[in-house]
Amino acid sequence: MQYTVVRMMYYTVFATFLLLGAASAQTSLQLSSCLTKEQNLEMVCKFTPASDPKLQKICYYMTENKLVGSTNTSSPPDSTFKNRATVSIADNICKLYLKGLSDDKPKNYTCFIKQTTTPVPITAVVDKSKLQTCSGWCVMQHSGAALLLTFLTLPLLSELL
Repeated sequence: MQYTVVRMMYYTVFATFLLLGAASAQTSLQLSSCLTKEQNLEMVCKFTPASDPKLQKICYYMTENKLVGSTNTSSPPDSTFKNRATVSIADNICKLYLKGLSDDKPKNYTCFIKQTTTPVPITAVVDKSKLQTCSGWCVMQHSGAALLLTFLTLPLLSELL
């Protein structure tokens, strides 16, 4: 009995450490992409919001040193992407929607999140022939770690109460 309580306390402390560590850490990014039914690119850049909610969040995407799109309206996209790309930001997610993704060759797309003076980047290679089709399951896969942590932590906490 005592071993079970000690083990549960260990798991609870571990889960709390992970949650608090993620909340207080610098901006961390996770980038995923998929292909819509219309053969357009959808990229999702998840980030850790700054601890100060008053800080302005800016998100932008680049490829081959060209601005694809930005949430900053004073930064116009490269003419290649004008009227084809939209970038939106809400809570801790920045989305890129790019119409007319070319089939030619894989390209690096970089998401930049700027909450302080220095933007934090993350890059992913986008190869249209290897992209999964966007679906509800893709969303579940990308947020799977958070769901797993939630499902593991709640039963452990309920045992201690």
